[in-house]
Amino acid sequence: MLRSTDNVPVNQDSLQNAWQGSWPAIVRIIILEIVLLLALAGALVCYLSWSSEAAVFDFMAASPSQAVHLSCDHSA
Repeated sequence: MLRSTDNVPVNQDSLQNAWQGSWPAIVRIIILEIVLLLALAGALVCYLSWSSEAAVFDFMAASPSQAVHLSCDHSA
C-alpha cells in the first residue's frame, strides 16, 4: 500500500481508476493541440503566400528609373 504526503493510505486500484478516468481528457487535449497546430500552419502558409504576391506586385510595379542597373562592360 502506498502512502500520500498526508500519511493517508492510498490504494493502488484507486490510482489506476483515477488514470483510467482521465484518459478521455488527455485525448481531447492532444486532439485540440493538433487542430491548433494545423490552424497555425495554415495561417502561416496563407501569410507567406500573401506576402510573396505582394512582393512580386511591388517588384513588377517599380518603374525602370527606380531600378538599379549594373553595367557589365568587359571592354576595359
